[in-house]
Amino acid sequence: MYLENNLKLKKELRFRDGKFKIALFSDIHGKKILNPKLKRDFDAMVEHIKPDLVLFSGDMFDLRANLRTEADVREFLDNFLEILENNNIPWANVYGNHEREGAFENKLLQPIFESYKNCISKQGPEDIHGTSNFMLPIKASNSNSIIFNVWGLDSGCTLDITDYEHSYEGRDVITKNPLHGGEGYDNPNFDQAMWYFISSKELESHVGKKVPSIMFFHIPLPEFLLITRNPSKCNVKGGLRETVMCCEIDHGLFAACLMRNDVKGIYVGHDHVNDFSGKYCGIEMGYNAALCYDEYNDPEVRGCRIFEIDEENPADYNTYILRAKDLVPNYCE
Repeated sequence: MYLENNLKLKKELRFRDGKFKIALFSDIHGKKILNPKLKRDFDAMVEHIKPDLVLFSGDMFDLRANLRTEADVREFLDNFLEILENNNIPWANVYGNHEREGAFENKLLQPIFESYKNCISKQGPEDIHGTSNFMLPIKASNSNSIIFNVWGLDSGCTLDITDYEHSYEGRDVITKNPLHGGEGYDNPNFDQAMWYFISSKELESHVGKKVPSIMFFHIPLPEFLLITRNPSKCNVKGGLRETVMCCEIDHGLFAACLMRNDVKGIYVGHDHVNDFSGKYCGIEMGYNAALCYDEYNDPEVRGCRIFEIDEENPADYNTYILRAKDLVPNYCE
């Protein structure tokens, strides 16, 4: 059903000498005239990490970016992504809740992103929510066996219960006294959870076994809040510095991941100064650290999340936050 398109990649991803390294960046909030500190930090981190793959988990720019034409978007991307494009580093992006405000609809942005030679993001199925829904299979060093996978999902913008053909008008009915405190943000929807579920079963059938995976998108699931309420049991590490701005409706994605038992960790951005992680029902729930300068942030937190994956035991990957302050000379200037 989905397998043929899911397996297609513009650039092949493969372990090198048994290792694969991913750098996940979030909440760039760049502008047409790029903040030089943002580019300085990003370039320094990429040069230090030497990633095999770079991921962006949404909000690459926002309303204040003032990207009103395709030329504007390309000017920003050309500048910001220069180090990736010049060094032939594959990268993929999912959308947050702000790109559509900073330019135009994500479906119109997608062909622009995909036109870059090292962008391996893909337009997802037309009949499900969101634009950036894809998987990125990673092959073994010396064979075509898929031994690790990355799931990218579009977590939308604001919740609209009219999507469910409900009799209530608008979303205020369920956000006046919110259960989680998410202020009406959305999440990957039920049809996206079904797409993942079906795609995961197809991949298992194709490979002959479950493929350990990570999943990334922008807005946190309610389960991120639950681990903060059980920090000891969930072995929470890192900082909770602001409210977990999650969705008020559980669309079923976490349950789908539990049933399939291939996703080992789910990673998000959105809340700029949260960088904690913890395990809930065996799945690690992890934040990234925002990289932005032109939106709220903490200079001590600013950075990205690294994943180091070993071919011999890909399910037991190592992940940690790398701080810009630890790499960039004269960081505070």
